[in-house]
Amino acid sequence: MIKNRLIPTLALAGATSLAAMLTPVAAKAITYTVNRSWSSGSDNASLVGTVDVPIGSYTINSTGTPNPFTNVNLTLTVNGTPFTLDTVVIPSGSISGTGQFLVNATSSTLTFNTNVSGFNAARVRFQNSGNPFGNRRYEIGTFLNPFTGQLVNLEGSTASPGFTEVVASVSLPVTFGTAQTAQQVPEPASLFGLGVLGTLGAASTLKRKLKPSKSAEKETTKVG
Repeated sequence: MIKNRLIPTLALAGATSLAAMLTPVAAKAITYTVNRSWSSGSDNASLVGTVDVPIGSYTINSTGTPNPFTNVNLTLTVNGTPFTLDTVVIPSGSISGTGQFLVNATSSTLTFNTNVSGFNAARVRFQNSGNPFGNRRYEIGTFLNPFTGQLVNLEGSTASPGFTEVVASVSLPVTFGTAQTAQQVPEPASLFGLGVLGTLGAASTLKRKLKPSKSAEKETTKVG
């Protein structure tokens, strides 16, 4: 009776374990270090700090979704004056038509790119949440030049005093940040195999231990 109860129990435990392994788990956000600098004429700017993004590839469309940035802690410095940037937004029109802003977050790097054509631009903005319409922001991506009608890849900032703009060309794709600590991501297939083999092995071992020998069966028959 014990044997008959234990084997199904092990099978159920194995199935439960397998189901747990197959259940999707929210990806953990990786912290990336950002250290960028650019200049325009006599104006200089830099952007340093960290951003958090879960590992994965994200395509941000004209609706502004998805927004994969879970935490922003950046300092924008323009001509020696620092400003805090703590959020990422995609203002209306910053990604137009079929334009796409691409974010690729791996265990080691955070890469930005765009997929644009015609007059469809794609850019994202880092800004200060307490000053959403003010002069503390940094943008990167593909812009539509209003004078030439051409698409150009730029990064730039707007900051006080006088809404100073510092804009420079950028090559896309660009490595925007590097992971503070490289993350080892286990292969799902290997986890699956270990779980199944472990469960089957335990059940097989217990079954052998619980199976009575032929001599024991004969002795039991004689006693009866």
